[in-house]
Amino acid sequence: MKKIFLAAMLFAAVVTADAETKVNVGKLAKSLEKPKNETVFKSDVNWADVTISGGSVSIRGVNLKKARIESGIETELLGERVKASGKNTFELTFTLKGENVYALTKVSGIESVKDYKARVAKEAEEERRKNIAKYRSQVVTPDTVNVSGSEGSWLPGQIQDKLKSNLQEHLGMKTFVDSASEAKVKQLQKESEGAGRDESTAIELGKISTASFGLFSKIRRTNSGYTLSVDFTDLTTGEQVASAVSKEYASSESLYGSTGAVDEVTLSLAAKLGIELSDVTKNLLSSGSSDFSVDAQMALARQTEEKYKKMMSDYDAELSKLSATNDINATQNRKRIEAEKALVAEKQKSEQRRLTELAEQKKRAEADAKLEAERSIGLKTQRDALAKEAAAKAAEVRKLKMEKQGVLGQIGVIEAKKKALVEIREGVEARQKELLEQTDKDVREKENEIKNAAYRSTELSDGKPTQQAIQRRNNNVAKFYREAHEKFYAEATAAAKAAKPQADSLLAEIRGDLKGIQSKRTVSSMGDELKMSYGTYDGDKGGWNAFMSLYSDGILLYSDTFTVDYKAVTGKDKKSVDSMSDEEFADYSDTVDMYNSLLTRGDPILYFELDYSVRAQGDDSPSAYDFTFQTVRAINTVTGKLAQTVNLSKTVARKMTPEQDLRETESVAAQEREVFKDLERLLAKGFTFAEARSNIRWFRNSFDMVKIPNKNYEMLKTEVTQELYKTVTGELPNKNDSRYENEPVRNVSWYDAIYFCNKLSEMLGYTPVYAVNGGTDIPRLEYEKQPEWRVTQDSSADGFRLPTLDEWKYAARGGQNYKYAGSNDIDEVAWWFYDNGHKEIHPVAMKKANGYGLYDMSGNVTEWVWDNPDNYASYDYRYTCGGALCSSYSLKRYTIDGEKSYSAYKHHSFTGFRFVRNVGR
Repeated sequence: MKKIFLAAMLFAAVVTADAETKVNVGKLAKSLEKPKNETVFKSDVNWADVTISGGSVSIRGVNLKKARIESGIETELLGERVKASGKNTFELTFTLKGENVYALTKVSGIESVKDYKARVAKEAEEERRKNIAKYRSQVVTPDTVNVSGSEGSWLPGQIQDKLKSNLQEHLGMKTFVDSASEAKVKQLQKESEGAGRDESTAIELGKISTASFGLFSKIRRTNSGYTLSVDFTDLTTGEQVASAVSKEYASSESLYGSTGAVDEVTLSLAAKLGIELSDVTKNLLSSGSSDFSVDAQMALARQTEEKYKKMMSDYDAELSKLSATNDINATQNRKRIEAEKALVAEKQKSEQRRLTELAEQKKRAEADAKLEAERSIGLKTQRDALAKEAAAKAAEVRKLKMEKQGVLGQIGVIEAKKKALVEIREGVEARQKELLEQTDKDVREKENEIKNAAYRSTELSDGKPTQQAIQRRNNNVAKFYREAHEKFYAEATAAAKAAKPQADSLLAEIRGDLKGIQSKRTVSSMGDELKMSYGTYDGDKGGWNAFMSLYSDGILLYSDTFTVDYKAVTGKDKKSVDSMSDEEFADYSDTVDMYNSLLTRGDPILYFELDYSVRAQGDDSPSAYDFTFQTVRAINTVTGKLAQTVNLSKTVARKMTPEQDLRETESVAAQEREVFKDLERLLAKGFTFAEARSNIRWFRNSFDMVKIPNKNYEMLKTEVTQELYKTVTGELPNKNDSRYENEPVRNVSWYDAIYFCNKLSEMLGYTPVYAVNGGTDIPRLEYEKQPEWRVTQDSSADGFRLPTLDEWKYAARGGQNYKYAGSNDIDEVAWWFYDNGHKEIHPVAMKKANGYGLYDMSGNVTEWVWDNPDNYASYDYRYTCGGALCSSYSLKRYTIDGEKSYSAYKHHSFTGFRFVRNVGR
């Protein structure tokens, strides 16, 4: 009995310790508030009655003073997890922690945070992959294997552009290229492939790229050709979504040409990503469009135009976002998007034009079909036999002509090589900037070290450093500066030297290519570029109206209209209608009707060849080309004989975008050499290192000088501004408002201008040009009260001065032949009187510059020059040039030759100036 009793007691104790009771919600409050032996309660509770805040839980109906409930569950994303369960009522578990203190330890039926996050991430991934077109994809520059020489520098860009275009235009994706981030994207992707993907990699990628997907590709050179492989990757997970490898192509041009490797892998990606393509698009990518029927061509044009419309909308949305951001990269991104939008707009316009042409052709074919019943059996038989023979011959001709297509493709290669060359130069500049920044940092640190070092007793006098001690430290800073910059020049030169062979090789290729495209080119209507359509027969002209359009890369290059003679089409001589017999006229009418039918149906009884040449306009017009269209020939497809020749002799100019400028700018190292010379000059004049550096930095940052071609002087790009004038002289002339610092200074006398020039020369260590009665230290006085003063100039001095009248006029012309400085349209280049100036001075450089890059040489304020008029014996009168918007002068005053003289010592309203300085040729 004793054993039985003990066993019963032990069982009761165990049950009491782990007592678990399920109660309905009505009894939950009472059970929690007055517990007996139970330690765990369960109850089905409506979640709307539960509130969790700050680790505390409250349930409607439960008195928290009698039963405090703490949260013992994961509260992260709790609302989302509850909502995802799709339920309203849950079984809650409460565990006793202490007297009248419980913990909510379980909510049955909802996912853990880990499971919820994993499921949401997986669903998001699946959603992205189902709707790839909704997300941005970054097309990364292809890697190369065994691709050497200059080909390795320009070919990847060509492939990248074509891949981007195909994904965007044919697969409907939002694609972009970002050279700034792609190196890091490649690195992180490679790391994640090797070491496994983790959240930190995804976060890092998210910081540098706004894309959800990335297209990575590789160009491989084999023993006998080229292949292209692509990997479409989910950047968030690092997982490869789809991949494709092209067949081997004999030439690199075949990789990006029509129906080449890029088109091949595009088709493969579409299939693997589950993107539906129309039959027309599939045929275009696999075979080209040369064999398309009119209906198929119209379907393709409508489809493409609709895609361009969507792309334009996407660009507008991106530009709208960029306009509302303060991102430092916004300006660069905006320029990129605007350039892409402009290209798409041009393609869209060309597609709309093509659609109109096809619609007209279809309309004529439908009209011809209505006449079909009226034609004789013999005429139909003859026509159909001729059409069949022409189609067979055309197939043979087409094979021979296809290789002669693609003018913009070839120019695209040249532009790609230019881009590669520019990038090489930019790489050198970036390296030189990096070296310069490090040099400046080293100099500043050394300067602070020298400046902050404690003075020794021998360097002090009455507790203060001696002038010799100060000078010694200044000399030590200057010495370190010289040594550091000599090291910079050596390293900068080495960087430029390392890149020079490849840059020179590319430049030589570009020059050769530019020369090569000047030779005569021939394009055929048997290919994809030259499109022909016909109107009905014109009896007065004795032939058919032919409409010719030359397209390349989706862009209309040239269009023309001419008449194809009756004999050229039919092979028969045509008599005058008046001289024809009834039988001859009937035959003539039947022949015209038959060929009307053949031409409007699009049967290739004729094909056309267009001869033209292309010439780059020159380095001064970056990426600008002249297309000269010379001759068009009509050839009988069946006989292969020349039927007609039309001489065109028309030239059309075209500028490619983005522009690639082959002109070299002054390198960072060369600019720094000039800074070094300026600083050395100031040091030699007795400036301290700190003063010299401060003045030079101010000089470099405050205004731009333009070297005038073929002359030995440079000129200030703009009129002297109020800010510049005040910095140099310490004050502003009468009636200037310092709030408008970027406006030209005005109310300046001629004497004020020469005073300014001497002061500026002194600030920058140049020899002053002007002297008054032999002295260059010109005081700031009221010149009108000193009539005996005579100003002379030292023409050999290297300081700043006013231009002569001839110098001003030469610079104003800007190498152009315009009435005003930069244009024959005054509104383009000048603020003048009421018409656009409203008698108000405007900030400098708001109008178009002239050919030398000089602003406001016409209008705004009129400008003092050195010369005095010959008809004045007194030196008190000097010329001004360019016209001022304050006065209702005749328009002649704003022309380049419209000078006028004024009293030199008077402060004339709306009179300012700009300066020049002598430099070597």
